Amino acid sequence: MNVLITGHSGFIGGHTADYFTEMGHVVFGVARSFNLAGAYKQYSLDITDFDSLSRLVNEKCIDVIMHFAGKPIVADCDQDPFQAFLVNGLGTAAALDSARYAGVKRVVVVETDKIYGIQEHTPTNEDAALKPGSPYEFSKVLAAAFCEFYRNQYGMNVISVRPVNVFGPNDYSFTRIVPASMRNIFEGKGIPIHEHAAAVHRDFIYVKDVAKMMYLLATEDTQHSIYNLSTNNSMSILEFAKRITTALGHTVDPIIIKKPGNYPEIPFQAIDGSRFLNEFDFTCTPLEEAMVETYREYSEQFNISVL
Repeated sequence: MNVLITGHSGFIGGHTADYFTEMGHVVFGVARSFNLAGAYKQYSLDITDFDSLSRLVNEKCIDVIMHFAGKPIVADCDQDPFQAFLVNGLGTAAALDSARYAGVKRVVVVETDKIYGIQEHTPTNEDAALKPGSPYEFSKVLAAAFCEFYRNQYGMNVISVRPVNVFGPNDYSFTRIVPASMRNIFEGKGIPIHEHAAAVHRDFIYVKDVAKMMYLLATEDTQHSIYNLSTNNSMSILEFAKRITTALGHTVDPIIIKKPGNYPEIPFQAIDGSRFLNEFDFTCTPLEEAMVETYREYSEQFNISVL
């Protein structure tokens, strides 16, 4: 199967591209930068360049598009909402229309659990109304709307995926809690928590599990067109930090740091991932096991002795 992965040089896209390659598929990566470790063909291309993207999809006889390309950092989107709307919104439209024009069999689009915003009833399932409250969230709602339009208007097989907070090796966005935790633990410091975030609740999921989930959604028959990806285990950020500390045998308490930007936060999220977990009989990697693997791979990359 010929698979095009947009945003292959990014965190989740990179793991997914590697997994498809390991499973024997022909992978083509599209991004503005290259993944030097990627064992597949790569093309430097902006996701909003529809003509170049459409031409590539046609030339390579793509069967499936996995769409990851976008602006993933909430603070960046808050500072430049237009770029967020352009890349996350129209970038998704470019991927979908390239697929439509070339007759691609399936498109799997990564959205986010943040499009649900603040919900009165939790855990939140896929039928909940979308309530964006920040530029990042709204940009992803635009992506979701494009997916729904192409499904309804053109009858396309478009799968929308809404993962919770993804963590694991090769994430170098140090504004996120897990990369920042790895860095601080290496330096003998406490895990950093943004001010006012200690009581915020989130779900977390291991990136290697997400790559396998994405593979199943691309290669197996599906009963639905929208899937949350979650372990069904929401916790406070402080509890999450303490579990990382315990799993890695760290002895320094978490520290409170200033939040980068003034964008609004969803105070409580609990995302229901039962639809996917039950349909595919999928078991997620336990948090502590995943965190130890993550630490070990960061250690190897930065040549730091493991615990």
